[in-house]
Amino acid sequence: MELRPPVPTGKMQPMKRLASIAVVLLAATACEKQPSKLDNVGKPMPGAAAPASGSLEERVARLEKYSEALDFLQKVYDQQKQQADQQEAREPAPDAVFAVDIAPNLQLGQIDGPAQAAVTIIEAWDFA
Repeated sequence: MELRPPVPTGKMQPMKRLASIAVVLLAATACEKQPSKLDNVGKPMPGAAAPASGSLEERVARLEKYSEALDFLQKVYDQQKQQADQQEAREPAPDAVFAVDIAPNLQLGQIDGPAQAAVTIIEAWDFA
């Protein structure tokens, strides 16, 4: 086993030098500013409509060309709203109470508990 002489001060071993260079390069590239998706937030999107310009009459004239489409959409919306209202009117209220004639079941003896109970519970097999 042969001992090496100590490394003189001021001289760096090749692996330490390589590691130091790698750390410096890594730090330099990590600090580089990368473009963000939020950089263009304040700018208008490509293909977007230009801000409103022109006089009031010109702007109204541009909007009037959509009047037929808007009328059609309003009719469709009104029909759907009417159908939804009719459907809602047909559904029972959440607090609705229904009367069920249980006299035939009492005559047949299909009861559990006293016949003069204050509450009657109808089970699903009663409707089968």
